[in-house]
Amino acid sequence: MSGVYRRVYFHSTLQSFFQSFFNRPYYQMASSLPIASAVVPPVNTSASLPTPVVPESLGVHCPDSVVEGRLLDKDKRHEIYGKVSGGADSMKLERFQRDMIEKGTGLPCAKTDKRINLRTKVLKDVPHPNKLIDGFDYSEDFDGLQIFKLIEVLINLKCIVGKGGGQTRSLREVYWFVEGQFHILKTNPTVCFANILDGDESHAVLPKFEYLASLPEFAALKPRMYIGDLKGYFEWVKKTFYGA
Repeated sequence: MSGVYRRVYFHSTLQSFFQSFFNRPYYQMASSLPIASAVVPPVNTSASLPTPVVPESLGVHCPDSVVEGRLLDKDKRHEIYGKVSGGADSMKLERFQRDMIEKGTGLPCAKTDKRINLRTKVLKDVPHPNKLIDGFDYSEDFDGLQIFKLIEVLINLKCIVGKGGGQTRSLREVYWFVEGQFHILKTNPTVCFANILDGDESHAVLPKFEYLASLPEFAALKPRMYIGDLKGYFEWVKKTFYGA
């Protein structure tokens, strides 16, 4: 039987069945169906069902234990972290910040030896700058490195509380460090920088960093630079890398 005859035979048989069983012709039954029921979805011929697309940014969040930087004065810092008197004690703060970054982004925050030569404006791995004759040309090393979509985010971690000469000197060093970062951004499109400045004194001088970032030579680079407390870092990550 040819293909044409098979199709004619099938339809006549089907119509006879509907006429005898439902006492209504086949074409009336089909036309009375709701449109949504009459439309047959295309068959998925793939080996497996498609995986639902879940925005990666949904996993980025600020952990509950993170406190706004401006609220961290000496008393609050002592309450949260215990005694912090420099040296090994200061590492408590850095470990906490690093742990929260990893928890909130779901990605490692690796240690790194990367530094900026503030004279030549070059970013490179320098584990022991003071062994070099030009060692004082180099910045401090970055405290962490995260990678989002092949973009490196080099992270500077600070928590500076209370007023005093030592705090002012530390923040001025951070200021020159941030300026060096802006110069790197001019020539390196695959890197971003995050300066996490917790503490009430860090918060008090943020307008100075905003002034630096708004200078004409740096203004266009601001989206690739984060300057603020740990709590705001996660929103910057979502906006910068996931468009959230």
